[in-house]
Amino acid sequence: MTDNNARIYVVAVGLDDSASSWKAFGEALQFASVKKAELHIVSIQETADASYSASEVLATDKTSREKLEKAQNKASIMAEEAGITATTEIVAGSSTAAMVDYVKTHDIDLLVIGDTGHSSIWGALLGTNAEKIVRHAKCSVMVVR
Repeated sequence: MTDNNARIYVVAVGLDDSASSWKAFGEALQFASVKKAELHIVSIQETADASYSASEVLATDKTSREKLEKAQNKASIMAEEAGITATTEIVAGSSTAAMVDYVKTHDIDLLVIGDTGHSSIWGALLGTNAEKIVRHAKCSVMVVR
């Protein structure tokens, strides 16, 4: 007997275009395929430090958003080719808080993240953020090395 009201398993992956995040994407894609899950490809556009000038902030925001959009487009095509339904979203904010909020808001069952992320002008490394996300996310978290 099939339950027509069965909830679809939802996997999210953090993608910042670093090598580590692409490894995480590969794992998330494979997991979503096996579980026949919906896949959310989430990129966090970190807010720039207040000490930067307005032109530096605008240039950084444009560059990072374009980079994230390009990575998400590539990942979306890869998911489609694998027969996976994928949703892409770029969220502005602190990488840790924004990701924790995203998984809570979208009722994510599993979050897949890389153990280290890009090094950027914000000085953010996902390594320390990964630990915070694991502690605060209300879902299971897979950290890919």
